[in-house]
Amino acid sequence: MRGEPGGRPGLVAIALAALLTAAGCGGSTVATGTSPLPTSATSPTSASAVPAASAAKVRLSSATPSSPAVAAGSGTSAVPRCEAGDLTVALGAADAAAGGQHQRPLVVTNRSPRRCAVTGYPGVRFVARDGSAYDVVRSPLVRPGRIDLPPGADARANLTYLTTEPGDSGAFLPARVLVTPPDTTTAVELRWDGGPVLDQSGATHPGTYIMAFTAA
Repeated sequence: MRGEPGGRPGLVAIALAALLTAAGCGGSTVATGTSPLPTSATSPTSASAVPAASAAKVRLSSATPSSPAVAAGSGTSAVPRCEAGDLTVALGAADAAAGGQHQRPLVVTNRSPRRCAVTGYPGVRFVARDGSAYDVVRSPLVRPGRIDLPPGADARANLTYLTTEPGDSGAFLPARVLVTPPDTTTAVELRWDGGPVLDQSGATHPGTYIMAFTAA
């Protein structure tokens, strides 16, 4: 009977040791769980915070050019000159000027699907019904320049001519006018309805002349 009381302290000691052991293990777990997270995982600006896929997208975006390469190189190629077949030629309405002079625009239009350029003067020749001709001189009043014409765009050269009455001395009555675009040899024939012009073929400063092309 006395052995029972003597045995309990041994059991209590064993139980207490087991409890302390369990408590020690639990304390170690709590300490590990409450330690601060690494700075690289919590900082939004850290490179390791960006997923690998996102980082690849960022690098790809920064390497993409802001404009297509074809657009950057499109201005480096020279615009070819307009061929005779690229252009339509028309004679505009006449405006009266002082001293018996009149002005009419010669208009060329790019009818081709490509951009082309005209530079300088058109050739202009008045032709009578009997085949006689009067070549119009070029005026330096407008400095020749290169004009790029997109499809459908116009350029014009002003034709100034001195009128006279039929039967007057030096009167030349054209039936048609031949217009040759710059840098070509193909003339376009247009009907002339402006009446007689004064033939000043030998004049130093004739009142009939053609200007260089300008943008319409």
